[in-house]
Amino acid sequence: MSQTVEPDLDGTTNVLLAPVRGKDERRKLPKSMFVKRPSVFTAKFLVAVVAVAAAWTAVALEPVWWVIAVTVVVNGLMYAHLVELQHECLHEHAYNRRSLNRLMGFLAGVPMLTSYWHYKHDHLRHHAYLGTPQNQEFFNYRFQGLGSLPGFLRGAYHLGRYNDVARDTGRSLLGRTNPGITKTLAAKKIRTEYQLFAVLVAAAVVYSVVARDLYLVWVWVLPTLLVAEPTHFLIEMPEHYGLNTQTDPDVLSNTRTIEAGRFAKWFTNGNDVHTAHHFHQGVPMVNVRALHRVIEDRVETVAPSYWSFYRDVFTGRITYQDNSENCMTR
Repeated sequence: MSQTVEPDLDGTTNVLLAPVRGKDERRKLPKSMFVKRPSVFTAKFLVAVVAVAAAWTAVALEPVWWVIAVTVVVNGLMYAHLVELQHECLHEHAYNRRSLNRLMGFLAGVPMLTSYWHYKHDHLRHHAYLGTPQNQEFFNYRFQGLGSLPGFLRGAYHLGRYNDVARDTGRSLLGRTNPGITKTLAAKKIRTEYQLFAVLVAAAVVYSVVARDLYLVWVWVLPTLLVAEPTHFLIEMPEHYGLNTQTDPDVLSNTRTIEAGRFAKWFTNGNDVHTAHHFHQGVPMVNVRALHRVIEDRVETVAPSYWSFYRDVFTGRITYQDNSENCMTR
C-alpha cells in the first residue's frame, strides 16, 4: 500500500483547520488556550469507570429484573459517554503523552466496539475538510426521514454500524487492511484493534456458553444495543444536522452550538459548544468553553436547548432540503 503525503491533521497549533469566512486569526490564539490538564480527564474517565463497575457489581450480586433494567440504562449511558471521552483522546487532548491518549482512547471505545485508530483517522479528516466535498464522518448515521417516529428510531438505532464492525473485523482476521485507509501505519493499527475486538467478543461468547450465564448480555450487549447506540446518536446528531457540511466553507455556520444545562455539558463532554471545537480542533476540550467565549458573537447556528433541537427535528422544522448538503450515505 502506498503512503499518501497529507498535511498535518494530528497536531495542535499547526493543525490543518477547516475553512472559515471573514478574518481568520486562529493562528494567533494564546498559547494558554492549548494547555492540557490530564488530571481533569483522568477524573472524568474514573467517574465513568466507577459508574460502570458499580452497575456490573450490582448485577453480579443481585441479578433480578429491576436491577438489570436500571443497570442497562446506566451502563448504556456511560458507554456512550465513554465514546465522547474517546473523542477527546483521539485529538490528543487528554494527556501530554501520546501513548496515554492512545491507551485510554482504545479502552473508552471497547464497550461500543469503536476503534480508536479508525475513528481517529476518519474524524481528523472530517475536521480538516468540513465545508468541502471531501467531508466525511466516521459515524455514518442515517439522516433521512427523521421527521417521523419510525424514521427517527431507525436513525437512532444505528445497528447497521455493527455490520461495518463485523466486516472490518473479518477483514482484519484475514490479515487484510481496510482499502479505504491510505496511510499504511494507520491501516495496520486499525487492523490490530479490530483483531483485539474479535478476541474480546470471542472470549465473551465462550464464557457465556461454557458458564451458561447471560451476565455479559445484561451488562454489555443489551446496554450497548438498546441504550448506548441511540444515546450516542442523540449526542452526535445536533452537531451538523440540517446544515450544509459539504459546500458551506464556514465552521461558524455549518456547525451547531447548543445552549445546554450542566448535566448535558458534562455528559456530552463539551459537545454542546461544537462550533468552538471545529473553529480550532487543536484547543483541548478542557479549554473549549474559553474558546467559545472568544467566538460566541460570531457563531451563526445556535439552538436554545437539546430538547428544542430534537423537537424541531421531529416536527420537520430542522431538516435537509438538499441531500447533497449532507455527507451521510445511509
